[in-house]
Amino acid sequence: MNGSRLIAVCLGLLLSLSWPGLAQAETLPSPIASGDRCLMAVQQERYDDAIAACTQAINRAVDSQTEAADYRLSRGLAFYRSGHFAEAIADNSQVLANHSDDYRAYYNRGLVHVALHSFGDAIADFDQAVALASDPMSLTDIYDDRGLAKLMAAQPQAALRDFDQALAIDSNDTRALFNHGCACHQLGRLSDALADLNQVLALEPNHARTYLKRGVLRHGLGDRAGSLADLYQAADCAQAQGQPHLHHYILTLLHEWQTPRTLFG
Repeated sequence: MNGSRLIAVCLGLLLSLSWPGLAQAETLPSPIASGDRCLMAVQQERYDDAIAACTQAINRAVDSQTEAADYRLSRGLAFYRSGHFAEAIADNSQVLANHSDDYRAYYNRGLVHVALHSFGDAIADFDQAVALASDPMSLTDIYDDRGLAKLMAAQPQAALRDFDQALAIDSNDTRALFNHGCACHQLGRLSDALADLNQVLALEPNHARTYLKRGVLRHGLGDRAGSLADLYQAADCAQAQGQPHLHHYILTLLHEWQTPRTLFG
């Protein structure tokens, strides 16, 4: 497998294999909305019910712009997670029309732009969210997702700076460490990438995708035994954790790497 193929696999991991907690749009509801069935339905991943309940709540909150904004953020989140991206953008944009300093709406809208591969728009929204947010843990998420948008836009050096910002807040942020490793991979800094992945596995020793990513890197470095060991470990973890698509992908890669090549002609 050549270097460009390895980078493609790295980007495939970023694009298709979601990290637990990755791109979790924020609602951060006020106490008024915290017990509402609209938000409850979002948390329970009943998105059609959430959209209906949030719409009713928005219509009833005509006298409270703040309360309506919370419900609209929740509905936008339900739209986003159910793949209705235009509606999600519309809800977050409406919140910003009434509350231009609400970093949550910028962040949530940025996530939708990432899903649409509109990385420039995503980065612009994340820039606004960074400027407005003050809570450290919220900033960690924003830096993580802005870095991911930059990485997916082939800006690995800029992405590294965002992941470094996230890690300065939380040195055990495994998502930032993983994506930092992917950025190092894009830049050809394979030793640094391996160090990042080793740190992820020290914190999450059963993380299937990190074993897979490390196996890909080891394969590119010519460490056949190490790469196969990582892929077998990744397959075991994926199967144990009920990730059939990831498990199938790893088995396919193992088969490809272990099948002798035949030369014709």
